Amino acid sequence: MAFAFLNGPHKLTVENTKIKGCKKAFELEYDREGSDIELKNVTFEDNETDIYLKNDSSTPANAPQVELDEGTKDTAGAITVEVAYPADDVQITTKTTGKDYQQNLKLTGKNDGWLIGYEKGADGEYRYLTQRKGDKYFGLNTINATATTGEGDNVTTLKPYAQLKEGTPVNLTADILEGKKFARWKVEKVADGTPVTGLLDAETENTENTSFSMPEYDVIITAEYEDESIVDPGTGDTDYGGDIAAGVVIGGIAAVGAYEVGTGLYRILAMDDVAMPTNRIALAKLLWERAGKPEPESTALYSDISAEDTDAQKAARWAVEQELLNDAEDGKFHPAFPVSKLRVCLTWENAKQKGLFD
Repeated sequence: MAFAFLNGPHKLTVENTKIKGCKKAFELEYDREGSDIELKNVTFEDNETDIYLKNDSSTPANAPQVELDEGTKDTAGAITVEVAYPADDVQITTKTTGKDYQQNLKLTGKNDGWLIGYEKGADGEYRYLTQRKGDKYFGLNTINATATTGEGDNVTTLKPYAQLKEGTPVNLTADILEGKKFARWKVEKVADGTPVTGLLDAETENTENTSFSMPEYDVIITAEYEDESIVDPGTGDTDYGGDIAAGVVIGGIAAVGAYEVGTGLYRILAMDDVAMPTNRIALAKLLWERAGKPEPESTALYSDISAEDTDAQKAARWAVEQELLNDAEDGKFHPAFPVSKLRVCLTWENAKQKGLFD
């Protein structure tokens, strides 16, 4: 039983639907006048085949195509696609432009010896049928990451859904995403979405750079991220990247929405347009100099600041004594630890409220 059978010049759109327990959930037959089907937020469950494309045996490249949105999925893992007459470069999905998501659509071919590849050009991206190179070749796709093989001058960057022979060494590098920090790798089989453990190198599996040997199945490996945060080792306070929450007021300046705009305005209007310090010692020296270089009460020196840099030693000790910055738990100052623009603004405002300077 099929949920939908399309034969002839028709346009069918299916939205917000779960299709369950069908032999062929969708069966599309090629017609020279064209038949189009669009699936939006459709969920497949327990179907023998999710999408069956019946093309022309004499010209198998003339296959019907389906438009899938990024919300369409199969509860078991990948959407299964079968082509009546498989051939290289048979186009599976219609080209889409303006929004990159098709690479991440989980599709798997039901035709033995064939994979569903990915192509992107100036006129859009789409998925297509491609023959396996051999019995021991399997597909690899990475999301938010770059995969390479080889070493030295022989390094090759892999394209999406590259075919690799079982046992091929692969190196992974997580992409740099603004405002995000790497959290973990997610490894899963394409066919059924089964989570995979133990594939990545044990010593590096929790880092942005790791490696593995190609397994005997098609696999998707995703670099997952969390919102970036900077934790001051001397305060335990956390500055979260991105926008300052709407309504935050620093010294009477409302930084609504834009992080750069809010901190930039504060620097110009409240800090006399000084250069923004980027680490703890630069911030301490800026505050100390603004306050007139007062002598700290203690003469104890920080072991991680040069004893010969008396200004840095005094600035750090004074900033800690005024409770603008704190010692770290190990008793050191950690002068090179980065500080965010928001932390600079908040600390400057704190010093003003304490009456340390106007």
